[in-house]
Amino acid sequence: MRRLLRLPADRQPPVHRTTAEAILGVPLAGVSGRRRYPGLVPSRASAVCLQELAERGWPTGFLAGRLRTSTQTIAVIRARKRPRIALALDRAIQNCHGELTASTPAEYGIAAHRSRRAQTAARQRQFPAPQATAS
Repeated sequence: MRRLLRLPADRQPPVHRTTAEAILGVPLAGVSGRRRYPGLVPSRASAVCLQELAERGWPTGFLAGRLRTSTQTIAVIRARKRPRIALALDRAIQNCHGELTASTPAEYGIAAHRSRRAQTAARQRQFPAPQATAS
């Protein structure tokens, strides 16, 4: 299986890259020879970070642009509908959270009404804390 999937950098494996990475457990080098971040990670921490940013007034569109992804991807992760995400996206979300929590949306030129709308939407979709089950 490894011989089949580990081809020279100029040749594509006969299966989708994500499938090949999952089988091998390591990323394959692209045509450029550059290695990507390996694998998938749980999305729970990223979902919490995205929810916190929304509660602070950061609009989804701004976050999507900053993370170079779509607003739908941000919404799906934040809603916890995607259990695992790419490690590169997880790292980008963690870095973005660290940078943006130290500032306000107004400092980045985001209008007050957009910030209030993001805060209102975040309050409406807050997730209840997990309850302990009685044994």
